[in-house]
Amino acid sequence: MIRFTDRRIFVKGTCNVLLEDIRTGDIVYQSNKMSVGDITPSATLNEIRAGLGNPIAAMISSDASLTVNFEAADFQLWAKAAQLGTSVTYSAPVPTCKTAKATGQTLVVDVSDGVPVPELGSKTAYAYVQTVGESSHIAEDGTAYPISSTGEITGFSATSDVTYKVWYFIEKVNAKKAVIGSFIDPKTVRFIAQIAVYSNLNNGSTSQGTRIGWLYYTIPYMKMQADASITGDQNNNDVTKISGTALAYEDPDLLADCNSCFTTTLGYMVYAPDESLDTVKGLVVVGGIMTITNGDSARIPIRFVMADGSLVEPTNYSDGFTYTVAAGSESVISVTDDGILTALTFGEGECDVTYTDPNGNVYTCTIIVVAEKSASESWYVGYGTVGYMIIA
Repeated sequence: MIRFTDRRIFVKGTCNVLLEDIRTGDIVYQSNKMSVGDITPSATLNEIRAGLGNPIAAMISSDASLTVNFEAADFQLWAKAAQLGTSVTYSAPVPTCKTAKATGQTLVVDVSDGVPVPELGSKTAYAYVQTVGESSHIAEDGTAYPISSTGEITGFSATSDVTYKVWYFIEKVNAKKAVIGSFIDPKTVRFIAQIAVYSNLNNGSTSQGTRIGWLYYTIPYMKMQADASITGDQNNNDVTKISGTALAYEDPDLLADCNSCFTTTLGYMVYAPDESLDTVKGLVVVGGIMTITNGDSARIPIRFVMADGSLVEPTNYSDGFTYTVAAGSESVISVTDDGILTALTFGEGECDVTYTDPNGNVYTCTIIVVAEKSASESWYVGYGTVGYMIIA
């Protein structure tokens, strides 16, 4: 189960799940009745201590296996068929039951609303006959009698004027059929779950709270396993259970960062706060003063101030940002369009940062830059004589 170690936030309820065929883009399975408690990663995940409204992303490394077991309180034949590597077609034989009164030893059924057809797996159309009043199911009657397209049953010796129940198969256009082949090849899909995240209101309670965001649980490549089951009875909804194992893959975004070379990814968890919390209210520079050595370059440590007071680092330092070196500081510092600052000489300067959000709101802040001398510049060599000490 996905667990939050910060007691201020928790997940609960049902969630939305989508399985997408990675080759065709087709939706293999979709449900809005997935049980949160049944999404179970076997990997030991790091703590998720997001705090309130603080977006995080947790990456599941490839040094652990990851198996997802989940269940939904709904039934979809095409979803079960898809995880077995097959597909669903329409128009299939289904059982139907009619009553017929015997004339002598002959029994004929009115088949005007459905011509008898062979049961799947058989070449001959058969009927199962029971006396009215018997409650046995057709599967409990071991005798199958051939039935013609006109409804005449052969091989059965009826009792005159006795009414019988006759089970046989007719073809229905809207009946769905999934054919399972001899070589079952479960599909590889992309697994996406959207789970509600709550802030508790009762001293750590996980039953009372206000929804504050969503947890997105993504497995880019999941090999579905052929052990799905569907259970249900008169008192319980049908429950579809499907499981799958995550396949490691090389993430091109990660490989672009040398620090992440030679790593593979199994999946992601991303917590996104509600839009009401995910609003920029200001712009700050961490520390307010930036110290840099003459000749070196560094990025200005900009942070967004969110509506809940949290600080969020931008993912892009150019879109919406403008950097301007203050008048009189041009000889001390320079700055690029994406916030890389360089010390040109030692001294002190200022840089103004402006951010304009998509709605046209403007936020500004100023950073003071202290450019220090390098080690070579700080080293002073002097010559002079103060005195002598001679040992003879």
